[in-house]
Amino acid sequence: MNFIKKLFAPKEIKAALGILDEASYTFDNEAFRLVRNHIEIAILAQPDKFVNIIQKGASPRQWIYTAIANVSGELVESGKYHIYRGVLNPMGAGNDLLKLFNAAVDELIKIGVLDNNNAKTQKEAVLKNINSVG
Repeated sequence: MNFIKKLFAPKEIKAALGILDEASYTFDNEAFRLVRNHIEIAILAQPDKFVNIIQKGASPRQWIYTAIANVSGELVESGKYHIYRGVLNPMGAGNDLLKLFNAAVDELIKIGVLDNNNAKTQKEAVLKNINSVG
């Protein structure tokens, strides 16, 4: 079913999925595959809503990297990837999720969505939340 949705998707969705494909070459790991799955489901579940957001001025790249940061941040803060309180399990996807979050935030700086101070605040908040759960 997703294949059909992707095949006949509007150009905005195809652009977003292309950016995810591009990112998959950089982030070729379990954490990215997990995050990508969440993002694809969100886009394909409500394609009209996504198209509307893009048509109102958000670029597909901005939306995708914001989604990567949000999903990876939420997952790494969930406690599911901790070995115990405040420590990510080195055998799981936790460290890669954190790296993915940081890389997505860095990309948002690069494309002008975030400034350095806001990015630093977001990164510190995720680290603080990682330290408080598990």
